[in-house]
Amino acid sequence: MHEVGLCEGILRAVEDRAAGRRVTGLTLRIGELHAVVEPALAQSFELVAAGSVAEGAEVELRTVPGDELTLVSIRVAREAGAVAPDTGLVAPDADAIARDEGAGGDRVPRDSR
Repeated sequence: MHEVGLCEGILRAVEDRAAGRRVTGLTLRIGELHAVVEPALAQSFELVAAGSVAEGAEVELRTVPGDELTLVSIRVAREAGAVAPDTGLVAPDADAIARDEGAGGDRVPRDSR
């Protein structure tokens, strides 16, 4: 199951972007040349992420042509009562999106494939 190796690199990218915040979900773009089986990827990520900030995170997979492997975005949990920086309002215990808009996502390093 090569998905485990892919998930190790994906988890490193998720942890870097999360900066210690609890991750509730992530979106990936994976090229069809990786021959990833979605249930196997989800199961592998669950295994690899156990005990990390991404434990229990939902994985959304977008299959694209080619050899791409990109972390598009993560969803992180907000602390109940935290003040939203853009509005100054108290935020409920809801998800916030952490996305790298400029670069289109974080490429997962080739050594993890």
